[in-house]
Amino acid sequence: MKSKRYLPKKNKAQAMVEFAIALPILLMLLYGILEAGRLLFLYSTIVTASRQAVRYGSATGVGTGGVPRYQDCAGIRAAANRADFLNSFDDNDIVITYDDGPGTAGTDPSTDPPTAPPWRDICDGPTDPDVRPSTANTTRIIVTIRGDFFPIVPKLVPFIERSVANDDPILGASARTILVSISIAVTAPPQTWEASTPTYTFTPSPTPSPTPTRTPTPTLTPTPVFTNTPSPTPTRTLTPTITLSPTVTRTPTLSLTPVAACSLATGFITKSGNNMSMTITNSVGSPLLINDVTVTWNHDKGHQTGSDKTLLLRSASLGAVFWTSAVGVPGESQTIVPTVAAYVPTGSSTITFNFDDSYDYWDNPPTESISITLASPGCEGVVIFRNR
Repeated sequence: MKSKRYLPKKNKAQAMVEFAIALPILLMLLYGILEAGRLLFLYSTIVTASRQAVRYGSATGVGTGGVPRYQDCAGIRAAANRADFLNSFDDNDIVITYDDGPGTAGTDPSTDPPTAPPWRDICDGPTDPDVRPSTANTTRIIVTIRGDFFPIVPKLVPFIERSVANDDPILGASARTILVSISIAVTAPPQTWEASTPTYTFTPSPTPSPTPTRTPTPTLTPTPVFTNTPSPTPTRTLTPTITLSPTVTRTPTLSLTPVAACSLATGFITKSGNNMSMTITNSVGSPLLINDVTVTWNHDKGHQTGSDKTLLLRSASLGAVFWTSAVGVPGESQTIVPTVAAYVPTGSSTITFNFDDSYDYWDNPPTESISITLASPGCEGVVIFRNR
């Protein structure tokens, strides 16, 4: 015979009673978590607002009132209010003061300017021109903010009210030194040089050929006075003027007009096979004559195959070969004076250096560099430099 087991049916009323007993406790726990999070958020907001205010007041520049930022009281308060998301404080709760360092602050005076040290001044109103930091960089700006915390359900959970009215606010204070006499030296990178105003525009003639013909004229007039022999003197003075003419004829760009700005940009230095190269972009609108080129390469470990790791420089080209060496140049650097006239053409071009073996390995730390000195009128002495 099978025995029957009788199980009592679940009482729904019992579950409702148990839930009713536990619900207040759960709600109080939830309320406590929310209030604790809100209190922590208000404290973090007030501290962050004081930090943002002193950052604004200690920074250089002009504020919203057209005065220095340390005198822009309205701008300092606005910087603090931008961090207040729950309206935990008002403008009257923001106190902006100045002192001469930690340990020098005293009781907040009731007059402005203060009649008793150590307060230097109190920033009030939209702007305060009486605020004058020390040029010795000893003045600090201090922003103190007093915030309020009111429990949503007072006395339900033991959260104490923190407010200015009860003289027990949430207090946040930050300080920063105002630097008014710091000099900053900045060195510009020498990658691209562009003249703002041409300095060589005083040469009106595009071709310097008339210059040697004019110089013998004044030199002939004083010589008959001292020598009294006019016949041999002109022949001797004309000889050195003729020797000066080859310096003019060596520059084929005599017909080029002086450029107003030497606008050149360079790409990165790359290697491929036996070559090391760099792209150049000439935005001047006319070719630029090259005076000399200096190149530095990994001369002792640049070639990794075999026992000989050295690299010898064989030739240099820019559109066409302008320098070559039959045996190759050793060493880590070489200054090349083109054996034939070399120019940087308009637009984009590539300068290439050829070596006796493949360029396999960059120098570490990097030493590879390419420097080009220009000689065109208006760009004499301009150096375009690029390092890896």
